[in-house]
Amino acid sequence: MISSDDVFIPKLKSLIDANLDDPAFSVDTVCRDMGISRAQLHRIVKEQFELSVTLYIRKVRMEKANYLLANTSLRISEVADRVGISNPQNFSKYFTQEFAVSPTEFRRLHQAPTSATNLLTSEAIPPVTAPLLPIPPLPETVPVFSQKPVSARLWSRSYIRWAVYSIILLGVGLGLTLYIQTYIRSASPSATTAGTSIAVLPFVNMGSSEANPICDGLIDDIHTALSLIRHLRVTARSSSDQYRGTQKDMSQIGDELGVSNILQAKLLKSGEQIQLKVELINANEDQLSWAKTYRVDYRNVFQLTEQITGDVARELNLDNNPTSANKLGLARTQNMVAYNHFLQGRQLVVSRKKENIVAGLAKFDQALALDSTFAEVYAFKGVAYSVWANSDYAPDPTKTYALAQKYALKAIQIDPTNSTAYGVLGTIYADTYQWQAAETSFRIALQHNPNDAQINYWYSLLLRSTGQLTEAIRYSTQAVALDPLYPVILSGHIVTCAYANRFDLAQASLINGRALFGDSFIFQVALGYLYLAKKEYAPAATSFSRGLKLNPNYTGHLPTLMYCEAKRGNRAKAVAYLQTLTAKTPRTYYDKAVVFAGLSQKDSCLHNLKTASDLGYIYKDMQVVPIFQPYRQEPVFQAILRQYRYP
Repeated sequence: MISSDDVFIPKLKSLIDANLDDPAFSVDTVCRDMGISRAQLHRIVKEQFELSVTLYIRKVRMEKANYLLANTSLRISEVADRVGISNPQNFSKYFTQEFAVSPTEFRRLHQAPTSATNLLTSEAIPPVTAPLLPIPPLPETVPVFSQKPVSARLWSRSYIRWAVYSIILLGVGLGLTLYIQTYIRSASPSATTAGTSIAVLPFVNMGSSEANPICDGLIDDIHTALSLIRHLRVTARSSSDQYRGTQKDMSQIGDELGVSNILQAKLLKSGEQIQLKVELINANEDQLSWAKTYRVDYRNVFQLTEQITGDVARELNLDNNPTSANKLGLARTQNMVAYNHFLQGRQLVVSRKKENIVAGLAKFDQALALDSTFAEVYAFKGVAYSVWANSDYAPDPTKTYALAQKYALKAIQIDPTNSTAYGVLGTIYADTYQWQAAETSFRIALQHNPNDAQINYWYSLLLRSTGQLTEAIRYSTQAVALDPLYPVILSGHIVTCAYANRFDLAQASLINGRALFGDSFIFQVALGYLYLAKKEYAPAATSFSRGLKLNPNYTGHLPTLMYCEAKRGNRAKAVAYLQTLTAKTPRTYYDKAVVFAGLSQKDSCLHNLKTASDLGYIYKDMQVVPIFQPYRQEPVFQAILRQYRYP
């Protein structure tokens, strides 16, 4: 008798692997060799994999075929024989159904010259214990989120390779091999913190409301152009936009944003003419440094960007990048209504709230309906889907990540220098444990735009996950400097400082954070992790509880709350929560491991941690989060780190 599904599934996998080259291997063979009825076998496999037994066996065969095609020189017919499929037509059909590419095309891609693509893959990272996941049919609407979950989130190295080949096939030949050393040298905080700093305040519309999209479009365009100037730190719009209609003086704004210069403007639309009066303020002395009035036809409004950027660069004694106009032309749109939809959608997505992300995606679709070549919209659709999966909103993260990748690649197809799109790819690779690919993607993104606060922050999270805490703090500090009023970035910085035991730095960030973001659920979660790192479990539990109350949809830290409850002595509460974790999903096993760690039950913690990892899920920060500190030297824990190829 099979006493547990946890025991049965590994035995089933071993039996299939042992008989993979046998065309006669079937459901009847499994039932006979494992002493189980067809009905019981079907129930277990259906619950675990959402597949029939026959399709599950075929899936295992195709995964093996994928590996053999990618890593051996066997002929396709020989590969088919090795996986027990004697009919070549059937083999080709099954492989294409599984991976959305024929065996011949898959082999051709893996044998193509890839000097550039090697930079986005790591030959030192072999595939982890998970299948290559194809890009599924990709709907254009939000309902993809309601699809059924799968049992694993990992993407194999082969999938990452396939994705990068897609970039090449889309025409994104950036010559990365020639420039990677430049990327690595220049994509560091020191390159962007040197020199001066500036914030672009919301422009004041002096005319009718129909000019509002023009204001927002120009601000965004000028902000992006200024961000491309080397040695100029430009505050992110998510922070500077909070001063819309403010009565604060320039010196106070400069202090709050940490900048020495402020750019502001007044816009008036008269018929088909645009008049823009621009002022550059020395925030340290609250004095006007420079002012100029520009006039242009409405249809040529974005020509102002190059003029203003050049004038500001000269006033600040900085060299403007002559290629910035070309980059902006690829990223932007000439349709002001589309631009307005994009800006609204972006603001919704950065909140990370479930309903706002859905609304933001709808805004992006409205923008693309007006301009299907708007690169930055595609990039931010990638951001939206990546955030959705990363926030545990997606029942099937693999399909949601596939959507994120699809739109990032589309953005790169239109604009090969789109830093946002490379940042999205970096987050996908990091979330699927492809550390080197993520590292390279983020560095490329930062080379194209070192002033992007979001990418600096995402890169700091990768560094944190891989144990490079000192470097992680450098980049999260840079992200906070670029976007000081964004709660997600400040909260993440606090967590990184807590993991590094730099409580002094975390405490300094709390001073502003409490006043600005006390009602932000993500800030309360960060506060909880800070208290947890300091072993102050009662206030940690209070903060985690507040986070849940502020955003009931974000339950990813609920097991950590129960860990703290157990540590503070409320063991019965933690045990009661454990009894609710009945699902046999990878994340559930991980959640159990967290609670067992709080109960100081080492064996149960490590057993569930290993089960979760074998099924395809780990917490990216597992080697630095204080929860598992007592077990980091245990052989099982070290084996998991090796399994997921942590650097």
